[in-house]
Amino acid sequence: METDVLIVGAGPCGLTLAHELLRRGLRPRLIDKNVRAAENTKALGVMSRTLELLTPSGLAKEMVGLGVKVPAFSIYSEGRQLARFDFARHVESAYPYVLMLPQPATEAVLTKHVEALGGQIERGTELVGLEQNEAGVEALLRHVDGGEERVQVRWLIGCDGAHSKVRHLVGATFVGKTFEQSFATGNVRMQWDVPNNQAFARLNRGNFIAYFPMPDGQHRFIIAYKPEEAPAGEITLEEIQRAIDACGPEGARATDPTWLARYQINQRKVDCYLWRHVVLVGDAAHIHSPIGAQGMNTGIQDAFNLGWKLALVAQGKAHERLLESYASERAEVGRQLLRNTGRLTDLALMHQPVATATRDAVAPHLTRLEKVQQIFTTNASELSIAYPRSPLAIEDGSEKAGSGQGAIKAGSRAPDGQICKGHENVPGRLYDLLNGDRHVLLLFGRRKEEVDGELRSALGGWRDWLDVYHILRGQPDGAGEEGVYYNPDDTLFERYGIEDEGAVLIRPDGYVAVRGRFGAEGSLRRYREWAGVE
Repeated sequence: METDVLIVGAGPCGLTLAHELLRRGLRPRLIDKNVRAAENTKALGVMSRTLELLTPSGLAKEMVGLGVKVPAFSIYSEGRQLARFDFARHVESAYPYVLMLPQPATEAVLTKHVEALGGQIERGTELVGLEQNEAGVEALLRHVDGGEERVQVRWLIGCDGAHSKVRHLVGATFVGKTFEQSFATGNVRMQWDVPNNQAFARLNRGNFIAYFPMPDGQHRFIIAYKPEEAPAGEITLEEIQRAIDACGPEGARATDPTWLARYQINQRKVDCYLWRHVVLVGDAAHIHSPIGAQGMNTGIQDAFNLGWKLALVAQGKAHERLLESYASERAEVGRQLLRNTGRLTDLALMHQPVATATRDAVAPHLTRLEKVQQIFTTNASELSIAYPRSPLAIEDGSEKAGSGQGAIKAGSRAPDGQICKGHENVPGRLYDLLNGDRHVLLLFGRRKEEVDGELRSALGGWRDWLDVYHILRGQPDGAGEEGVYYNPDDTLFERYGIEDEGAVLIRPDGYVAVRGRFGAEGSLRRYREWAGVE
């Protein structure tokens, strides 16, 4: 093999996957047909869950320093507020906001970290053909000077966007529909008295415009048109101002427009993410409405889901069927994404008078409900993504684990909480132990000396890919024993549904793989056997 992994496409998905493989010791080849990185793209919002996944490698901190934190999103219709979704209040994360950071800036941060690990982007290199064989994939590449190259790889990953050449070459069907609405978007400077950390949409009898702050003082706007009213030709400042005057805020003026584009929404998804030795990621696998700002985030999280699995398989530490869990887990996320963004788009862009009046009458009362706020913000921040039906989600079923009301289940995002060592008075966070590289086993309620021989034996062969920590109730005892932490407010026991004793295995991408009684040797072995981890 000339290389284990060839990644096609150096956007956010390809860069994230390359970074995850590089920090696990692989040397993927990353190509992109464009000679230079794109300067203007539609993606802007980075969600809480994406930032959590980017935290262990230091990328999140750098991105947060560059972006604008938006703590809430409001919706108005005919000048009246229909809803205000408060991320700062309802999102349980270190990042209780939407980070507004243009995609080129996100790509620049990712590129810097990829290059710091010894990776590089081969720009001006295009995939023009592929043929799968027993050993993997033979890919035909064409360079910017017209020269061609054949390369044999074990795995070829399509991160090449909505018009994916990889998807076309493997013959994947792209099933879905095109929305009737047309859209215009771009960047402007707004003359108004609105604080620079506010994002909101304004509706008026079928007209729609949304505003999102950007780090340089500009605002990204999105205008939606009824099919019969969509203008043709280039977007003008006069057109933008007409939309502002129709929807509001009253008296607002737009100036200095840059990067203006028209487009239509497609809602499409491939029927299969995994084609033998070819894997589809991000927009190559699913495209949808930009309402909700889920596209780039979902693609980056595709890459995180795939990264640790592909690394174990490529290094011979896991069976190839581990990649099947990527396909099944992320296909379900993609299906739900298309459904939810489609519903939101239909709700926001409805223009029939009776339906609009009903929406405007009901929405203010409904969206004030705590449960509705929780559901919307958790879904939008992507903290609600879970894999309960995954073969990698194993519930032990013991009466002593999982009986806590509202406790998470296997397949859910691992909750955070306070921990501290025996000699520390200031608590840290459980997430500080999750490095995104290795599995983590939390043993609740027992010290090291209380671990029985059977569990010690079961863990003996996992040392190369597993970190083990003991979590005890109460205040630190002053001893500072290695690998032993205290949960002073008992929140971790509650959130993981542990009454007295229990075991929780957390995957490298921060999702609960196994949850059960203390020890749980059988469940741990089942997980290891299915994944083929050695």
